[in-house]
Formats: sequence, structure tokens, C-alpha cells
Amino acid sequence: MVTRKEVALRAGVSVSVVSRAMNNSGYVEAEKKKRILAIAEELGYYPHPVAEALQKRRTKQILFFCKDLKNSFYIDMYRGMVEAAGKRDYMVVFNGSMDFEKIRNAMIDGIIMPNEGITQHYLDTVGRNYRLPVVSASYGNAEGFSRAVPRVEIDMVRVMELAVRALRENGHRRIALGMPYPFSSMDARRLSFCSLMKEVYGDRLKEYYIGVHREDMAGDSRILSFLEDERREDGMQLMEEDFFGKGELAARLFAERRLDATAVVAFNDEFALGMCKAFHSMGLWVPEDISIIGIDGSSARKYMDPLLTSVGLFPEKQGAKCADILLDMLEGKKVKYVSGSPVQLVKGASVRKIR
Repeated sequence: MVTRKEVALRAGVSVSVVSRAMNNSGYVEAEKKKRILAIAEELGYYPHPVAEALQKRRTKQILFFCKDLKNSFYIDMYRGMVEAAGKRDYMVVFNGSMDFEKIRNAMIDGIIMPNEGITQHYLDTVGRNYRLPVVSASYGNAEGFSRAVPRVEIDMVRVMELAVRALRENGHRRIALGMPYPFSSMDARRLSFCSLMKEVYGDRLKEYYIGVHREDMAGDSRILSFLEDERREDGMQLMEEDFFGKGELAARLFAERRLDATAVVAFNDEFALGMCKAFHSMGLWVPEDISIIGIDGSSARKYMDPLLTSVGLFPEKQGAKCADILLDMLEGKKVKYVSGSPVQLVKGASVRKIR
């Protein structure tokens, strides 16, 4: 293997001059640089990327730390990150394991976290002593990070307002909410829904909340198949969320309760698609018998017939902004610690007008 020292000897310069010429990292006289590059090509010398990373303390790689590999929302986020990072000559690697210890051995310059909960757990564990730059995607859930971490925030209160307004404009007054979390959850979706629907349901509000979780389904053996509701000793979930499966069960709970709701807001698009499948298997049709609106606007919605109406969170844009902020941090630029990401109703055919 040809080394820089051999290139330097042939060119009659020092190794440091060869390094500057190869890396564009300092001044080298134009003719001298041209000669060094020609000699390097003649000898077949090419800088080794790992060696370069060790010398510069830069790997040109950032990590998207996300276990939910089945959820199309996160895949769309990843696409956005890849495109944004590629424009700045960076790669984005995807980790599907929630083993924070593995980060210590990864050759990366920074981390993008998928939500506030995982960010806080990282900061409370490995992140206490491992100070890589971190950016978090955020969804309005209250987490007081133990150190300053920039967030790319989606306003979930606004998202729920758009979903409920779209249903009300189509004549739906009685609306249910399908969630993978219990009624006690402080998730921003639940809090916003309860605020919007309190005037309609009063003390009966919980009846229209379909929480597919062990806390709300004690004694129902069907919930036992969802291992994600179990926790490791450190508090992390054992497995990724089965939003589609929980959506299927939510549809069955809706039918069993004989709710008079004419529409359902689903936690996300995967959850909505699961509900649609189960409703169809029970002989209930969307939107003729029940209207459904999702939250995400992910690429998965196109696989449903009729096309799913959703509140679009534009995950590719959120992912791109996360990547740009992280790279700005690495370049020493000033960044905002809370950045917004757009939301908008994305119309489909899963909501029926009933007046």
C-alpha cells in the first residue's frame, strides 16, 4: 500500500504538505499541489477514509438512532436526512437497536434521536459521559432534557385541531380517538383531543378514548401479544411498537363498545391502516360506516383503498431539518434550540360527509 511518505519523497516535500494538498486543508502553492496530486495518482495513492477520520476527528457520518424499522414515518424521515446530509457530503447511518452502549464504538460525529422520550433516556444514561452533539425530533411531549438539545418540533396540538376540524366540517360531532397508550398518558395527542372534545362528552370522555394498552385493558388477554408494553430494567421498551396490530385491536374494541361515534382519529397512519383492515374484516366499510383520519401523511397511506385522509407531518422535511441542524452544530454555527416543522391536512377519501 502506497503511503503519504512515499508521495512526499517523490515530490520532494514534507508529509504535512502532502496532507494539505490532498485534503484542501491549508495553503499549498498551486503548481506544487498540482504536482503532488499527479504523483499521488501515478503511484496509486488514495487517502484511507478511516485514517482520515481518525486524523481529523471527523467521520462524515451521523447516526439516526431509531428502533422502529417497520414504521414508514421513520423511513420517510430517514430519506429526508439522507438527502440533506448528502448535499453536505455526509452519510446517515441507521441503527435499529436500542442498545445505547453500542454508540460508544460507532464511528459517528453526532446523533439524531426519533423522539423526546428516547432522547431523555439517552441523556440520563450513556449521554451523561459521552458528549456527542444530539438533535431530537419532537412532538410536543413534555421532557425536561438534562442538557440543552436542539429539537425539531411538530405542534401536535395544532395537528389534533386540524384533524378534529376536518371531521367537524364534514358533519361529525361524535369522534373517538384510537391510541396505543393508556388514558393516563400525557401524550400531546391525547391532551389536545380531550381539550377539544370535553364540551361534547363531558364526564363520558374516557368512553370515546380507545387505549390499546395493558393499563386500560387489564384482564383482556388480547393485549398480552404486544410485548412493547413490557419494559426492560432500564425502563426502555423491549420491542418496537406494533401500531398496525394495535390499530386492528382498536377497531374491534370500538365495535364491541357499540360507540355512537361516526369517526375516529387514529394515533398515526399505521394505526389507522390497522383499524381499516379490521373494520373491513368485520363488514364495516370506510368511509360508508365509519370515517377515519390518520396522523403522519406518510408514504404508507397510499396503500389503502380508499386513500387515507391524514394530517401530514411531512417526515422527510422534519428529517432534513434535523440533519441540517446537527451538521450546523458540527460546523460550529449558531442553531436555534426549538425549530418548527410544517403540518397540513392531506385529503384522501376515508372521511365521509354526513350532512
